[in-house]
Amino acid sequence: MDDSPDQRPPLVVAAEWTSRVTTISLEMVLPGLIGFWIDRQLGTVMVFLVLGVIVGMTAGMIHLVRLTSLNDTAGRRHGKPSRESSEDRPKDKPEP
Repeated sequence: MDDSPDQRPPLVVAAEWTSRVTTISLEMVLPGLIGFWIDRQLGTVMVFLVLGVIVGMTAGMIHLVRLTSLNDTAGRRHGKPSRESSEDRPKDKPEP
């Protein structure tokens, strides 16, 4: 096998990522749908729909940021270089 730290079968990894993507998608969509339903029940015009969309998008973005930061720290723990490794940074030029 390759030298990656994740030795799980590919199907298990795919199922985990499918679960993550589905969860984030539902976090973004469901509050807007619930807001739409509340607006229909109360007869209001897009008040709760807009609030639901704002809450859903905010929650989804927070979840995405946490997910990416967790993956970044996990990669560093297992010896994978971060996007801005020391090799990628420009080196200071020596003074003549």
